[in-house]
Amino acid sequence: MARRFRVAIYAPHFAEYSYRLAAALAKHCDVRLVLNRKDANQQWNLDWIPAPSPFDTRIRDLSLRRSGAIGLPRSFLDILTFRPDVVHCHECPEYFTAGLMELLRLTSLPRILTVHDAIPHSEGGSGTNTSEERLRERMRSAATHVTVHGQSCIADFSSASPDYRGEVTSSMHGVLMVPPAHNTPVKATDGRILFFGRMWAYKGLDVFLDAIDLLSKRGVHHQAIVAGRGPEMARFGKRMENMPSINAIDAYISPADTSALFQSAEVVALPYKDASQSGVLASAFGNCRPVVASATGGIPDVVTDGVNGLLVPPSDATALANALERVLTSRSLAASLTDGAHQTAAGSLNWDHIAERLFATYRRVAS
Repeated sequence: MARRFRVAIYAPHFAEYSYRLAAALAKHCDVRLVLNRKDANQQWNLDWIPAPSPFDTRIRDLSLRRSGAIGLPRSFLDILTFRPDVVHCHECPEYFTAGLMELLRLTSLPRILTVHDAIPHSEGGSGTNTSEERLRERMRSAATHVTVHGQSCIADFSSASPDYRGEVTSSMHGVLMVPPAHNTPVKATDGRILFFGRMWAYKGLDVFLDAIDLLSKRGVHHQAIVAGRGPEMARFGKRMENMPSINAIDAYISPADTSALFQSAEVVALPYKDASQSGVLASAFGNCRPVVASATGGIPDVVTDGVNGLLVPPSDATALANALERVLTSRSLAASLTDGAHQTAAGSLNWDHIAERLFATYRRVAS
């Protein structure tokens, strides 16, 4: 009997993303998924994700601080004993993954690196200091193949890493926070807008608040939920307290409550000042909710204006308010965009489709 193709996935971060990818890949090959103990189940309950084909999931301390000096050699030996055909890691500027990628250079194993942010965000986020930039360079130089999320991100990667000599391909960011099949769908609340995620400056919370002010002055029926943690919640906390149509939730949100938040919204706002791809966007479509988003970075690779959302120029509060008003005041437009979000989730952002294309890439790189 022929030996099945084997893939080892190491994910110090992006646990839900990696688990959904592994579950889809397991239909095609043997998968060993190693998740970080600190990250697993923090964003989403992994038990809720269907896995039709079994695969090996291990929870480890994937950080030098938590695993100590034995952590890296243990992971390296773990990979060698599994005997994978390819090893797939996520780029995140921390020492564990960078060290593991460099150890793997001692082998002939192909090393796939998924780069989530080809160019670090302008304000806040990871990879914005000299130490993190060096770690990114180390990981990229150790990779034999790089995947990014969309054609725009390929161009960004080429600009940021012009000396990289390996192949760079697109592998889309699949849906996240998809509610379990047995859950009763939550009905959208009339006029509700959701702004969700880690609150860094590049996410454009200031632009969003300006747009909400405009909607209030125009008398447009709405209510906005701003949910997440981060420095912008403190920066704009007092302002939001004085805005009657805004409910700010600066707290940990459970997976069940997160899904309910997305489904209760008529539209999800992503007024990013710059972006590569977005887990919030993938979560909005995963919950069949349209978006109003900035036409920046890789977002237009996923959001088709007038089909599954509306695109606006970044940092333009008036354009954002106009687009939100269109969705909130036109039932036909809202229904059409909602259907488009559902179709995108079932199509280009479906993990089975993503895994099938990625598996073909694995086989080509391994051969």
